[in-house]
Amino acid sequence: MLLDPQTGVRAYQFIVDRLDDRRREQYPDGRQKYEDDWTAAHDLEKSYAEAVHAQDPDTAEHLLHKLMNMAALWRNHPHHPDNDTEGGHQPDDTVPPGSRP
Repeated sequence: MLLDPQTGVRAYQFIVDRLDDRRREQYPDGRQKYEDDWTAAHDLEKSYAEAVHAQDPDTAEHLLHKLMNMAALWRNHPHHPDNDTEGGHQPDDTVPPGSRP
């Protein structure tokens, strides 16, 4: 994965979306777990962005790895960050492979 701020934001937003899904499923009991996991993801994404801006690729890569470990719970989800194409967009399942210009 590319070590840029958008990569961290995509991973973070994916995690937060899945946490929101889980919180709704477990409501009201899932609130504290949601808040703890959200805080952990937010702190990782913030530290990742700081490392990218400081041009510290080793730290950025380590933090991105931690974010991706959090996202691993939902590895089979169609919007998982590992499913991003090089352009940072999800593949369009409505267009048959090979038919793009």
